[in-house]
Amino acid sequence: MKNDNKTLRILFLSQRFLFPQDTGGKIRTGKILEQLNKRYRITVISNVESPKDDPYLPEMRRLCEKFVPVPWKEIPRYTWRWYWDIFKKSFSIYPVPMLNDYSPELEQAVLDELKNGSYDLAICDFMQSTLNFRRVTGIPKILFQHNVEATISLRHMKRSRDPLFKIFWWLQFRKMFYHEKRESARFDAVIAVSDLDKQRFEEWYGLKNVHVIPTGVDTDFYAPNPDVQVKKQIVFVGAMDWLPNHDAMLFFLEEVFPLILREEPDVKFVIVGRNPAPKLKKLVQNYPHVELTGWVEDTRPYVNESAVFVVPIRIGGGTRMKIFEAMSMEKAIVSTRVGAEGLPLEDRRHIYLADAPEDFARDVITLLRDADERTRIGKQARQYVYENFRWEKVADVFASICEMVVNQKNQSRIKSEAMAETG
Repeated sequence: MKNDNKTLRILFLSQRFLFPQDTGGKIRTGKILEQLNKRYRITVISNVESPKDDPYLPEMRRLCEKFVPVPWKEIPRYTWRWYWDIFKKSFSIYPVPMLNDYSPELEQAVLDELKNGSYDLAICDFMQSTLNFRRVTGIPKILFQHNVEATISLRHMKRSRDPLFKIFWWLQFRKMFYHEKRESARFDAVIAVSDLDKQRFEEWYGLKNVHVIPTGVDTDFYAPNPDVQVKKQIVFVGAMDWLPNHDAMLFFLEEVFPLILREEPDVKFVIVGRNPAPKLKKLVQNYPHVELTGWVEDTRPYVNESAVFVVPIRIGGGTRMKIFEAMSMEKAIVSTRVGAEGLPLEDRRHIYLADAPEDFARDVITLLRDADERTRIGKQARQYVYENFRWEKVADVFASICEMVVNQKNQSRIKSEAMAETG
């Protein structure tokens, strides 16, 4: 029995409040929900921290028919309390990220809403939130996986130089691998954001129900501005409280940027992103050519005025939405292969790919000096994402997966009921 789209009711758990949209995960989830809300009846449940989140509450009307806020207070990052909390959680059988995103109040809100409402489908956003879904039964369930989380822990372990950190990340990898495998298997379908992630889910965890959606971009919002004067400037955009971004900046500042300064001593580097760690703030003080903005309302002015956009990510999973956003703005991009992992991009056609510090620095210098090459690759990049990766197309794929899961579950239920009657 096929569901009428207009009556399909979906409960969506997003542990993190979706505004401001200052991380790749928030943007991806928010843009998909905005499109799904035009087709289905959506209820979103999220933690909300007052008064910080209160000004953004009206924005939720674009994403859902009903919003259920759950009061929550996050421990401030880089405080002794925050470090102590991580230390205590490291002794649990669960990985730290899963414990960070669990709360009894959030879990109960999900159960209460499902009990009181008539829903066709329940979606859990991110692996870290699955503990809040562990008692959800009797309804089709989808896990929206923005990364293969165990991959991130594994890469942290491989990059760590300190023996204690290496042990910590090895234990986190083992825990995340076990729980990611177990929790993913409890869902009727898993949605991944790249073919590579799908392959890992299948090979590592033996999953047979993994579906892929492409990464999207708002090509109207992230558009080139021909009136802006481009400076001799490099830019990086990303939430600095996400460890792969923090590691990327340490790598770039310590190993790549000095090589660039040797050839281009007047170049400026701008790091745009919230919550930079004390270690990064201290490192930036050694470079008068580096600006650390912290959180900004709009990243586009910084990107528009920069000649080169860099993505020196060495640790991570999923896909980097910031790359598609920069491509949509006709920017020349230099990225590591891990940074561009999972995106269907061609080296020297859509993006420059380099891993070694010397190669990365050389490509940045080449693009700083060659305006024609920046224009060529920028225009090709913009055309490519405009034709293939607009959010409307991404939402179409997501919606088809939702309807398929609901229909399969209904058909299975009808078949079981028929067999029970004949038996």
